[in-house]
Amino acid sequence: MSSTRHHDVGHLLCIANDIAVATASYATAPALGTIHQFLHDIRQALGMDVAFISQIVAGRRRFEVVSAATSGPEPIAAGQSDALVDTYCKLVVDGELPPVIRDVADFPRAAALPITRALDIRSYLSARVLLSSGEVFGTLCCFSHQTRPDLVEADGEALQSIADAIAAGVERGEAAPGEPAWR
Repeated sequence: MSSTRHHDVGHLLCIANDIAVATASYATAPALGTIHQFLHDIRQALGMDVAFISQIVAGRRRFEVVSAATSGPEPIAAGQSDALVDTYCKLVVDGELPPVIRDVADFPRAAALPITRALDIRSYLSARVLLSSGEVFGTLCCFSHQTRPDLVEADGEALQSIADAIAAGVERGEAAPGEPAWR
């Protein structure tokens, strides 16, 4: 691993700490801008094209916050939802795909998903946002339109640390009706 990649993982761990502080500080007030900035920083540190936080509810995946490196319309947007079945989120949560996918072509199940073609996913990172009760709140994910042989397990572990900080914020949060608890 190069020293640049090492620094990026260290930066991700700092972001995890900042998210833990921010979600504690803003538990009862909307902090969407702060969370969006963290997501932007995560995406940039990992060199990915899209990063998002999703919530899983009643068999659906809802995109809560999205950061995309595009000047045009985002490929996915906050507030959109889709059926959870046949998504990377579900397959990673269920243990059917690993959390670090350097090249989607190496995983026939992932390569065959319609979302792979629709969003031009070539590499993928995912972490479960797991509550202390064992319930899966959702996922923190990133994907790239390029294969990424440079992705390492430490990237997935750092992303999981951030997802754990988000989970802690969800558990501390008090939301208005219809609002995610972690905002």
